[in-house]
Amino acid sequence: MLTTTTIFTSFVALTTALPALNHPRAGGPSILPIPSNCTITNPSTAADTPSAFLPVASTSSARLYSAYYPSFTTNKTQMSAQCLQQCYGYGNHTQCKASFWAENVKVPPGYHDSPGGQLMTSCLLYNRTLTANDFESAPEGEGTDAYTRNLECPAPTTPSGGAQRRWA
Repeated sequence: MLTTTTIFTSFVALTTALPALNHPRAGGPSILPIPSNCTITNPSTAADTPSAFLPVASTSSARLYSAYYPSFTTNKTQMSAQCLQQCYGYGNHTQCKASFWAENVKVPPGYHDSPGGQLMTSCLLYNRTLTANDFESAPEGEGTDAYTRNLECPAPTTPSGGAQRRWA
């Protein structure tokens, strides 16, 4: 009897400590100020770049994170800057190499169990730098006020400034 009670108690303690894998993770990368030692570049430097553009389909394999949401302010500069700050906040500050932000982007089918197709504001983060060839003109009324930037930051150092010690 004591053995059965001990096993049952241990099982209950372990199962309540395990994460719920059937629920999507809440939130996204932290919105963090980008330090001055990071380099921000615009992959679309051509003067004839349209203000409404979208990433081409081939960029989806480099996507780290995507968010689709209703615009929370009319300040588009603030929203696009926060998307880039989320790029910096992703992982260890060097994993995200580029961000794309725009309004009126079609939500893909299956995003948070939605049927997709509705137009929302989007923030997309990538694991590689983007070039002008990674974008195409958007259909009428889509990808409006698009903003994209590449982000290059030095690898973070440990608090002591040295390499972390690895134990064998």
